[in-house]
Amino acid sequence: MNYTTLTRLLHQMPAVRSDEMPIQGMQLRISRHPFTSVYPEMPEVPFPESGPVIPGMPDDARIPENLHFEYNMISPAGSTRFKRVILLLHGLNEKSWNKYLPWAVRLASALNRPVILFPISFHMNRSPESWSNPRLMTALMNRNRINLKENDSTSFANIALSLRLTADPLRFYKSGKQSHDDLSRLITGIQLGKHPFLDKNTQTDIFAYSIGAFLSQILFLNHGEDLLGNSRLFMFCGGAPFSKMNGVSKHIMNEEAFASLNRFYLDGAEKTTRTEGLLGHCLSSSPAGRAFRAMLTNSTADGWRKNKFEKMAQRIYAIGLRKDTVIHPSGLEGFLNKSSYEILDFPFAYTHENPFPVAGNGEETNLQFDRIFDKATSFLC
Repeated sequence: MNYTTLTRLLHQMPAVRSDEMPIQGMQLRISRHPFTSVYPEMPEVPFPESGPVIPGMPDDARIPENLHFEYNMISPAGSTRFKRVILLLHGLNEKSWNKYLPWAVRLASALNRPVILFPISFHMNRSPESWSNPRLMTALMNRNRINLKENDSTSFANIALSLRLTADPLRFYKSGKQSHDDLSRLITGIQLGKHPFLDKNTQTDIFAYSIGAFLSQILFLNHGEDLLGNSRLFMFCGGAPFSKMNGVSKHIMNEEAFASLNRFYLDGAEKTTRTEGLLGHCLSSSPAGRAFRAMLTNSTADGWRKNKFEKMAQRIYAIGLRKDTVIHPSGLEGFLNKSSYEILDFPFAYTHENPFPVAGNGEETNLQFDRIFDKATSFLC
């Protein structure tokens, strides 16, 4: 089944309303699995959070959807236990798995292996429904129109994330830290045999896209020689340091939010200011923080990061797209080992957010999807 047909079929699939159900027309099943997260303990922010955040919203540590949720797993039908599994990690400000379902189905089918679709903190089903409600978010955007007049990229799709990051840029790190800890606990539980479909000591590989690749690199810097000692990481439209990213997009965040992140994390990133104060404490008080700092620029913790990635060069691979303006592939050069990435292009109009547009391209989209996922399955096999 080609990509465009598969995409239309999966988009018509009913929501998973039971613990497990078959995927019609395929030898696959989709199952739901509960997960409980722990919000990371952080020092108090020494400055008041300013800026208009969604009215009535509790503080981050008390958002129930982010702490207690379910993740889906697509697995081959018939088998009850598996010895390898793939984690599929998504991009920033995503609220639906629709884009990724064909990706997960292709990986599960080609490798005869389960694929876990795990939501990053405050994303997908881990965020309040109001953040995905066009009517409510448009009203919120209109109420703040004066403050947003210089932000041409503001939209109902990115207003919640934009306001939250502008009010407190540390949220970017805190969300990443929570996701890092969630994944570490998930993988540990899998290895201990606590997952109902996976054998003890199951190997966990990762297919990561966009900011999911950034998160995965932090995981591999921390655990690439123990918890992920035999694991492989395949990155698509990702793999660059934070300084080479441009998150300004109607689908991701507006100009003000992105500028706030750049000021907070990059201004003086290589100076002592990044080892002092609240941010400095966060980046030096845990392995996740130290790895996060190493992913900020080409030169932060350069020797340590390069040595780590060099040791894992055979287990890490990235594909960048030449016309990607969010995570430009030039960011891979000099950051990853030369043997660990390649830069490709497609003969049709595409964007970072929509690399495989269904409408208007037909057979060519199918061919390029096959091209990418043939490489992914070959690397992850």
